[in-house]
Amino acid sequence: MADPRACIAPRVPTSTQRAPGQFEQGGPTVVAVVVHYTDAASTLRCIASLRAQRPAPRIVVVDNASPDGSGTVLANSLRGSTDVVPMCSATNGGFGAGCNLGITEALSRWPDLAHVLLLNPDAELAEGSLENLIATAARHPRAGIVGCRVDDRAGRPWFESGRWRPWTLGRSHTAPPHDSVEHRCDLVTGACMLIAADLLRRGLRFCEDYFLYCEDADLCREVIARGREVWVTRRARAIHTGGGSQPGEAVLGELSATRLYWLTRSKALLARRRLSPLQRAVFLLHAATTKPLAGVLFARSVRFLGPYLRGLRDGLFAPLGA
Repeated sequence: MADPRACIAPRVPTSTQRAPGQFEQGGPTVVAVVVHYTDAASTLRCIASLRAQRPAPRIVVVDNASPDGSGTVLANSLRGSTDVVPMCSATNGGFGAGCNLGITEALSRWPDLAHVLLLNPDAELAEGSLENLIATAARHPRAGIVGCRVDDRAGRPWFESGRWRPWTLGRSHTAPPHDSVEHRCDLVTGACMLIAADLLRRGLRFCEDYFLYCEDADLCREVIARGREVWVTRRARAIHTGGGSQPGEAVLGELSATRLYWLTRSKALLARRRLSPLQRAVFLLHAATTKPLAGVLFARSVRFLGPYLRGLRDGLFAPLGA
């Protein structure tokens, strides 16, 4: 793969006057990483929501080899910005791989960072949310990751808390406790997560075995395995405007064949990486029998079985990286 840094244009402030989103001397404490893949307009709205935050972060935007030319459109739109570092990858290694490129670049440019914020390119951060994410991290020194409430495009809660269900790896999005606006949980969504930079400096990264889905759950399990905590605050909110949109014809619920394949493959990988032998056996029995039968009854069709079974097979036999 070509060096992704080869297309980085240096963005060095030439004036002491602050542009929107620009930090004063001394460097930022938070850098946002946005992994772009097609649809420059959505990514530009995401960037605008980050620039409106206080503190306003520097932003690293990674074009994940978008096939539609939107990476070039994005770079042209951001030309001259002092607060955005554009990057491009020669290949699309998946969401986690794109995040890893951006994280490594952020740490290289700003070694004393306190946090890295990951935000989906089709998400927008509500006003004041970054400040509340940082405040939650400060209140809980063991927090390695802090997430927030994520709403869909209609304003309905899409994520408020996450639970690790090792026997099935299903229904991970759960209702939050009623008596608290922030709480510990098992996992948060990668659509918006604030990661402690000290963990990143010690090598924490997304596992690139996953192309799409489950890389965020795997990262949260790794943070907990390292003795840190995962928190959610409902004082912060992101709007996931692309959450209900998926390319291709739906074959099971809202899932297209392509998305169903990657989701199933990733869950099988997650089982191999994070479950005990007994948990893995129960998961596989459930995945090979109960879920296909329930899918047929729900969809009243067998069209989903092809991508589902291919995803399960490929997840079970794909080589595992580090």
